[in-house]
Amino acid sequence: MESWFCPPLWRQRRSFIVDILDRFQIKSVIDYGCGEGNILSFLITPSDNNQITKIAGVDISKEELEKATEACLPWPSDYSQKRLHPLMIDIYQGSIGEPDKRLKGYEAIICSEVIEHVYQDVLDSFFQVALGFYRPKILIVTTPNYEYNVHFPNLHYGTDKASLRHLDHKFEWTREQFKAWCTEGAERYGYDIEFHGIGLLKGKEKELKNGYCTQACVFIKRTREEEKEEEEGVIEERYKLIKHIEFPYFDEIPTSSQILKEISDYIEALCKADHYYYYKRPKRNRPRCSIEIDKTVDWNTFDIKTVVRHDEEKREQYHEPGLYTHCPVELPLEQLWSIARVRYLCQGIVDNLKSRLSELKDIREENNTIIINKSFKIDD
Repeated sequence: MESWFCPPLWRQRRSFIVDILDRFQIKSVIDYGCGEGNILSFLITPSDNNQITKIAGVDISKEELEKATEACLPWPSDYSQKRLHPLMIDIYQGSIGEPDKRLKGYEAIICSEVIEHVYQDVLDSFFQVALGFYRPKILIVTTPNYEYNVHFPNLHYGTDKASLRHLDHKFEWTREQFKAWCTEGAERYGYDIEFHGIGLLKGKEKELKNGYCTQACVFIKRTREEEKEEEEGVIEERYKLIKHIEFPYFDEIPTSSQILKEISDYIEALCKADHYYYYKRPKRNRPRCSIEIDKTVDWNTFDIKTVVRHDEEKREQYHEPGLYTHCPVELPLEQLWSIARVRYLCQGIVDNLKSRLSELKDIREENNTIIINKSFKIDD
C-alpha cells in the first residue's frame, strides 16, 4: 500500500504531525501508543526549528518498547555535535486508558494510528484521560479513513467480504463516524477541533469523493475555557518507567568576548580550508582561469586585467600563495551557520550571528555573504 503514495504515507503522517507541533511551538509531547518508536525517532531529529525538550513514549507492549528505546538512544554524533537545547525522553509501559501523574503538564499528545487497535473499554476512557486529566494544549489523533478502502481491491470495500487494512484493527471509521467521536470529546472537555486529510494515491490526487487515506483531528484547548479536570482522586504512578534518556547539549554560558573569539576562529578555519582547496589539492583538479584572447589582438596595447577573472585577480593581490590565505575571501553565511556550535553561540538566531560579525575587525556580512578582508598565516 505504501508504495502507491508519494511521499510514502507514513512520512506524510509524520510530516503533518511535526508541522502541527511547530505551528503551536510545542516543547513537550507525549506519544500515546508509541509502538517501536517510529514517531519518537522522527521527533528527536535535531534541527533549528525543533524546540522540543521533553518527550514521553507510552505503550502496552514491552517488546515494542525495547525497540523504541533503541531507536531513541543518542548516537556518537550526538556527543560530537551537541544540541542547542536539552532533550529528555522517558519511555513508559502502560495503557493509554489509564492516567499517570508524571505525564501531567505536557503541552501536546500524539495518538497516531492507535485508536483503531484498542478495545472498546480503552476507547471509552480515551478522552477522559487524554483531555480530562492531562489537559494538553493540543491533541493530535490520526486513524484510517474507512471510505478510502474503496481504492484497495484486496479489501473488497462495500461487499460482504470487506476486510480492514490490518488484522489487529478493531474498527475503521468513516469520516462521519470519526467526526462525531471527536466532536463529542471536544465539546465535553472544552476543545476546538480541526479536521485534516493525509495521503492520496498517486494518480488519484483529484479524486476526493472518499476523502484521504488517513483522517486526522487536531484538538486545541480553548484558552479562556475554565479547567474541567476530571476528578480521579489520588492518581498514582501507574506506568512502569522503562528508560530515561538525556541527550548531551551545549549548557555552558560563554561571555561576549568568548563568543567573538570562537566565531573568529571558525572563520579562520574556513578560510584556511578554502585556501587548501584552491592551492593544495592536486593540480588536475584545480579550477583554471578561463581566458579568451582574440587572435588578432594588438600585443602593444594588451592589458591582462581586461581578460583575467576578477576573483582570480583578487586572490593574488596581498600575499604569496602558500604563506597566507588569499584576501579577500567571500564565504556563504550558511556555511558558517551550518556549524552546530555557531548556532548555539548565537542562540539559534541567524540575526544574532550577523550582529556578532559586525563586531569583528575586517569582517562584514552583506546579502548573506561573509566578506573577510584579512589574511591568515598558513602553518605548513
